[in-house]
Amino acid sequence: MRFMTALIIAGLVGLLTGCGGGLPKELKKEVKSLPNVIKTVKSQVDKHKDQYKNLTKSPEFKDIERFAVKENWAQKFQLAQKELTRAKTLYNKDLKPLVSKNKIELAPQVKEQVSRIKKVIQDADGLSRYPVSRFSKIKKTIYNMESLQSRAKNNAEHIDRITNKIKTGPVAKADADFPDLTDKINTRFAPLSKLERESRDHLSVVKSVFESHAAGSSEADYAAFTDSSDALLQGLAQAKVLETKITTEMTQLYSSYTKILKDMKEEYFVTIKRESWNENSDYYDPRFATFQRQVSPEAYEALTAEKLDTIAAITAGFTGSKLSTKIGNNLWKELSINPTEQWPGRGHNAASFWVENAKEAYFHRYLLEENGETKETDWKQVDASFYDANFEHLGMAILAKPYGVFEEDQLTQAAPPGMAYVGNSQYGEWKKDNTGNQFWSWYGKYALFSMLFSSRPSYYSRNSWNGWNNNYRHQKPYFGKTQNGFQKYGTFGTNVKKSPGFQSTSFAKSGGFKSQTSSVRGAGANLRGGGPKSKGK
Repeated sequence: MRFMTALIIAGLVGLLTGCGGGLPKELKKEVKSLPNVIKTVKSQVDKHKDQYKNLTKSPEFKDIERFAVKENWAQKFQLAQKELTRAKTLYNKDLKPLVSKNKIELAPQVKEQVSRIKKVIQDADGLSRYPVSRFSKIKKTIYNMESLQSRAKNNAEHIDRITNKIKTGPVAKADADFPDLTDKINTRFAPLSKLERESRDHLSVVKSVFESHAAGSSEADYAAFTDSSDALLQGLAQAKVLETKITTEMTQLYSSYTKILKDMKEEYFVTIKRESWNENSDYYDPRFATFQRQVSPEAYEALTAEKLDTIAAITAGFTGSKLSTKIGNNLWKELSINPTEQWPGRGHNAASFWVENAKEAYFHRYLLEENGETKETDWKQVDASFYDANFEHLGMAILAKPYGVFEEDQLTQAAPPGMAYVGNSQYGEWKKDNTGNQFWSWYGKYALFSMLFSSRPSYYSRNSWNGWNNNYRHQKPYFGKTQNGFQKYGTFGTNVKKSPGFQSTSFAKSGGFKSQTSSVRGAGANLRGGGPKSKGK
C-alpha cells in the first residue's frame, strides 16, 4: 500500500513539475553529442599535425618552407588546440548549467550556446587543415604560374570594363538627371569603385611576382601571388553582383508608383459544434455535427463573448424534445442552423451547441498608379495588424515612390494621394490662382490625382504641401485640415465621406463610416472552448 502511495505521489510530482515542459529531445541529443564531437575533432587535429610534420620532411617542401616560416603554419595546430579547450570550457561552464535546468523557456539560450560551441569547433578544424591546404595551394600556383597570371589579368580587365560601363552609363546618366542625388548615387557606386582600385593593386602584385618567377628569382613571393590571384577571381564574381545591383538601383529613379487604399472589409466566421446523446440511456454514445457560418460583426461579437459556454440546447421531455437558445431568437435565426440537421437518430433526444472556433478575415482593395497609369486590384487578404494600422487611411496613399527616389526611400506613411509627387517637376508645376495663392497643377495623365474624390478637380495648396513636406514626410500620417478645422483626408475625413465613389464602397455599405472604432477585431480570442458535455451535465 505504501509502495502504491509512493508511486502515486511520485507521479503527481512529476506531472506538476513537468507542466512547463522540458527542453526538446532533439536539442538535448545535440547537446549530449558535443563532447564526442570535440573529441573527434581533437583526433583530427592530431592527425593533421602528423600529416604536416611528415610533409615538412619531404623534398617538395623545401621550395615552400620560407612561406611556412613567414606565416607560422606550425602555430595553427596550437591555436586549434586552444580553440578546442575553449569549446570544452564553454560546454562545461555555460551550456551544461542551462541544460541541467531542463526548462523549455531556456531553449533559445541553449541553442545559442550550442551554435557558439559548434563555431569554435569549426574554427579549430579549419586551423588544423590550413597548413597542408596552404602548402597545396602555393605548390599548385608554382606549377601553373603562366595560366594563373593570364587568368588574373583577364579578371582584372573584366572588373575594369564592368566598372567603366557602370560609371559612364547608368551612374553618369542618373547623376546628370538627378544632381541633388549625387551623394546617394556615389555611395551606391563606391563599393564597385573600391573593388576596381583593389583589383589594380592585386594585378600589380601578380605581374611583379610573375616577372620574378620568369627571371628565375628564388625570392618570388608565390604566396602573395596566390592571394592576389584568388582575390581577383572572387572580385570578378563580386563585380558582376554589384553591376546588377547598381544598374537596378539607378533604374529605380526613373519609375514612380502610388498605392491608394480604395476599399476595405472585414469578414467573420464561426464554427458551431453540436453534441447529441440519448438522455434516457445509461450508455453514453455521443455524436457530433459541425456547422460553419459567416456572420455579421454584431453576431460575431455576441457569439465570442467571454462567458458564453453554450449557445443553445435541445432538452428531452415527456412531450418531445425542445430547443432553447442563450443568444436570442434573432441571432439563432441569423446562424440559419437546422437543429436536427445531420441528426444521428438511434434514440438521441438531447443536444448541446457551442462555438467551437471563430476567425476573422481582413481585406483591402487598392487603386494602383504606376507612371501615370492606374488599375484597381481585386480583394487582397491582409493580416489583422496591417488592417488595423491602416484603418484610418481609406482614400489615402499608403505607399508611394516618386520619380527620382530610390526604392529604399519610398514613402510608407499615409498621405493624400499624389502628395508625394507634388513639388517634383516630373509631375506638374506651381501656379497662382486669382488671389495669388499657389497651387499644384498636374501635367496630363497625373491630373487623375485631382479627380479622385469628386468630378470637380481639387488641388493641393503650397501651404498644405509645405506643412506635409516639413512636418510629416517620412514621419507620420498626414490627414490635413479643412478651413473649418475638420479632418480632410482618410477614413473619417471630409473628402472621403463626401465622395460618391467612396460612399459606394463595401466599407461604407457595412456602416464603417458610422463608427471610428472597431469593436470586434480579435474577439475570437475570448473563446473559452466548448466540448463534450457528458450528456449536457
